[in-house]
Amino acid sequence: MTLYACRKGTEAVPEAAKQVFSDMMERIVFPDKNEFVIQLTDGTSIRFHMETDPRETEIQAQGMAQFFSRAPLENDKVKKAALCQIQLFNSIIGIRFWVNENENRTNDLVGRVYRIAKELSAFVLYPNMYLFYSDGRLLLSIDGKSDFEEYYPEASVSLLEREEKEQEADRQRKHRSLAILKEKNIPYIEHLRCAVLEEECRIPDKAEIIRRLACVFGACVRSEVYTSGQFKDCEKVAADQLDQLEKRYQISGRLSPEEKEYMEQKTVGMESHNKFGWRYECCAVFLWALSMVEMKEPTEICDAAELGAVMWNHTFDSLMEASVLRSREEILDMQDLVLRYHWACVDARIHHKEMPKLNADIIYEWHYALNWLVGADGNTKWDEVVTNT
Repeated sequence: MTLYACRKGTEAVPEAAKQVFSDMMERIVFPDKNEFVIQLTDGTSIRFHMETDPRETEIQAQGMAQFFSRAPLENDKVKKAALCQIQLFNSIIGIRFWVNENENRTNDLVGRVYRIAKELSAFVLYPNMYLFYSDGRLLLSIDGKSDFEEYYPEASVSLLEREEKEQEADRQRKHRSLAILKEKNIPYIEHLRCAVLEEECRIPDKAEIIRRLACVFGACVRSEVYTSGQFKDCEKVAADQLDQLEKRYQISGRLSPEEKEYMEQKTVGMESHNKFGWRYECCAVFLWALSMVEMKEPTEICDAAELGAVMWNHTFDSLMEASVLRSREEILDMQDLVLRYHWACVDARIHHKEMPKLNADIIYEWHYALNWLVGADGNTKWDEVVTNT
């Protein structure tokens, strides 16, 4: 069984599970940061896996919405609302346990899963692709069933409370973005509010941006060495280039946990190389924010050579001197516009539409970097940035 929710993180999951299983829990074990196992007094166990990668949760939510869009539900309003709800999911908890001939035990465990879902305001997905509300009512099934005559999508209370804080500057920012979208003939929804309000925005200082840029660039460099096909001894070439980068920007102590793991692993799959290679687009955003390059069209992949010319011809000190941090308003405007680009990409993917004026992979990276720059959701940890639309 899988729980899907709209919440900022998964920190509350272990505590909710412990409370629900308190009367039959022998102990709880954490194999890693994203997983825990509750060992039960009857000698069995129940395993929880918490998906925290924002890109993975987005891909899963989009894939689920695309899958359920084929459901032959006659109540079109409920179907559209359910699909909207699915697109809001950003927290995924997989739950596994063995079933045996004891039907009472199975029903008890399933009931406890629903209690956890209620605590987390989550929805319950069964393997047969039936999606249930936390009170046991069927929201949507792949064969077109629902217990709802009316349904309204739910977001977390923290997101809804933000509406009261919106100021005129936020509304004007939205209007500027919509004007650009109309001019480019890119689809949009009128009711999508600014993701980051003026009063919430926390842009890092120039030094912190340059340090983050250098770390991201370092991972990109390693990826390019391994994927370009130009080098026989990739490990040595990558080590030499990263050593030069270290001398210029002193990145080794500032890498994020994911970057550090990627840099230190000798055997890395192509999927990881590609993930970090795409982050040249994040570098482009950071260098744009520092007034060192201009943003390209949202269909045009950034010029890695242009970015490299900046990075390899500077040190931390010289880039501090040469760069000029763009205004708060300009960075927020760009973040809001890219948020709406990203919504258009997601909507096109779900409804099997072409979006020739946007490249979804580019837009995702831009959105990721800009959300870090403006402190979206109050998050300043690079690996934990989310790109909800």
